[in-house]
Amino acid sequence: MDPFSRKLLEELEQMQQQTGRILRSMSLSRMIPMEAEGWQPAVDIYESETSVFVYAELAGVVGDSLRVTVDGKRLTISGLRQLPPQPSIACIHQLEIELGAFQRTLNLPSTVEVERVESTYVNGILMVSLPKRIRKGKVQIRITPGE
Repeated sequence: MDPFSRKLLEELEQMQQQTGRILRSMSLSRMIPMEAEGWQPAVDIYESETSVFVYAELAGVVGDSLRVTVDGKRLTISGLRQLPPQPSIACIHQLEIELGAFQRTLNLPSTVEVERVESTYVNGILMVSLPKRIRKGKVQIRITPGE
């Protein structure tokens, strides 16, 4: 194979790798602007009869930077991911890990008891357990006569 053809094939292979990387990094949350800053961690939401469970993939995020806020129907997770500094980088060959500040706000499928929310962060996975608000039966409201 002549040098020109070899170079052309190498370029096509690089383009294929870059296109694959771009397609893998695409997700609906990244394509549609949301109320978030920075990158978007992957999140799974599960629901049982009594609770909602949220799992967030946060590999490399220092636990001290994590913040979890709940307001009944919405959960916000924010934090910061940084890699340790590399002293003598001369060339970068591949960049796939998203770094910096992030914030992800999720609409929950049920109203939750804010005071009973619990979370744990182990091995790069944040797990938030959100007990559902139990609806009471009928409540009689006292009417105060006006003047």
